[in-house]
Amino acid sequence: MDIQFIGETLLPGKIGQFFIVLAFGASLLSTIAYYFAAKNNDLSDNSWNRLGRLAFVVNFISIIGIGSTLFFLILNHYNEYYYVWSHSSKALPVYYIVSAFWEGQEGSFWLWAFWQSLLGLLLIWKSRSWENGVMTIVAFSQVFLTSMLLGVEILGQRIGSSPFILLRDALDVKNMAPVIFADPENFRNYLKFITDGRGLNPLLQNYWMVIHPPTLFLGFASMIVPFAYAVAGLWLRKYKEWIKPAMPWALFAVMILGAGIIMGSFWAYEALNFGGFWAWDPVENASIIPWLTLIAGVHVMIAFKNTGHAFFTAIVLVFLSFILVLYASFLTRSGILGETSVHSFTDMGMFGHLILYNVVFLILPTVFLVLRWKELPITNKDEETYSREFWMFIGSLVMTIACIQVIFVTSVPVFNAAFGTNFAPPIDAVKYYNQWQAPFAVLVTFISGFTQFMKYKRTDARKFYSSLIASIVFAIVVTAGFVYITNVYHNLMFILLTFSCVFAILSNAKILGLAFGGKKKLVGAAVAHIGFALLLVGALVAAATNKPI
Repeated sequence: MDIQFIGETLLPGKIGQFFIVLAFGASLLSTIAYYFAAKNNDLSDNSWNRLGRLAFVVNFISIIGIGSTLFFLILNHYNEYYYVWSHSSKALPVYYIVSAFWEGQEGSFWLWAFWQSLLGLLLIWKSRSWENGVMTIVAFSQVFLTSMLLGVEILGQRIGSSPFILLRDALDVKNMAPVIFADPENFRNYLKFITDGRGLNPLLQNYWMVIHPPTLFLGFASMIVPFAYAVAGLWLRKYKEWIKPAMPWALFAVMILGAGIIMGSFWAYEALNFGGFWAWDPVENASIIPWLTLIAGVHVMIAFKNTGHAFFTAIVLVFLSFILVLYASFLTRSGILGETSVHSFTDMGMFGHLILYNVVFLILPTVFLVLRWKELPITNKDEETYSREFWMFIGSLVMTIACIQVIFVTSVPVFNAAFGTNFAPPIDAVKYYNQWQAPFAVLVTFISGFTQFMKYKRTDARKFYSSLIASIVFAIVVTAGFVYITNVYHNLMFILLTFSCVFAILSNAKILGLAFGGKKKLVGAAVAHIGFALLLVGALVAAATNKPI
């Protein structure tokens, strides 16, 4: 006979679960409808397009319904729900209640799905002729994200984890207080004894954790857009046209994800490793790698747009950037990192689910590349050595190699699990990665400086060298003063990196001056390069002047 428990409020959970199922079904319907809309050559028939739009709007409304219901439960401390009991308590102020919302896997998946659905609505509004192809990919990704919240079992296989599971279904409540709950009446009235939740992890009770996760997940979600344009470009045989609409989205993703990563480093500085902004933690590495590969991809996209060179490199880097976001999610959420990261979630039985998400979105662009290979606009003509596009390509290649080194070492636990090996991660991760990455940083910052003196296709060598030498001399003088002040004569790599950063700042500042004189197209690149170099200089100053107390 079923036990009738006293005091449980079940209706909100049932409503929330209904919205989850509706969101999943609507995203699946939207994917199918947009697929047939993209395949439809009859321009007068837009019925599939209308159905795809309607289904995606329903998906968005359902996502809002899920979030509203869950926040209502957390805010009112309905501890009969496992997620509420696990992540909140009555002592938490409201702004940390917000943090509790996305502390768990389910809340963070909701956050990702929310941003992706919102971006999908913007694409429906703005993408015009690209809508059907692009939204097929976005809606398909939404199918996977919403399925992560289902929390159902099909043929013995668990699909997702619902934030609306009851405490008594997630835990053996009787074992929480065996003596008390031995009495059947007390067991029926178990909520009388569970008066508060476990609360938010003390490390997460920080103002940065109120704004860092939403920003980071907006960055993750926005990575789907250039990926979707690139896939649609191959699918619809618009091999060159996809670059133009994808570029603003790629720049947006770089900006937002970069901001999220920086916010996370500020939180780590205050809450985890005081005295350092970056500990080369596996989860930190997994988040920064797609950011760096998309930065490399943006540069090659610009080169292709201006010269027609490096199409394959551009599209592959865009593909890799989103795939690496999915891989980062797998590393963080599958439990495979174990104790190697303070950021990772425990295994919630979604290992296979996460692998499937990765594999499907790896196979999808690969198949299109193979099918369209003979049609791709790949040129056999080599770029001029004295050209901006050549060195943009080299800089992007250096950045990609740096990313490969980081992701390879970060993936040691994956290799151990897959092949039965027993490789150990670096004991001193900060020292290990710094030694490897510093030379790459020197090359990238130096290239970001001198390429500003170059033009596309061909550069006047005399003008180039006159500008280059002047900036190098000035950079040497500034670096010498910096080294004298910080007293780091013994560290050659520190000196070289300082020089390359100063050189990048001075070179781009010169270009910025020209931009203010009328060449406004140069402003964005110059400001971005100066900002990146200043970020590294700040890290160098912090490292050089850091003294243990």
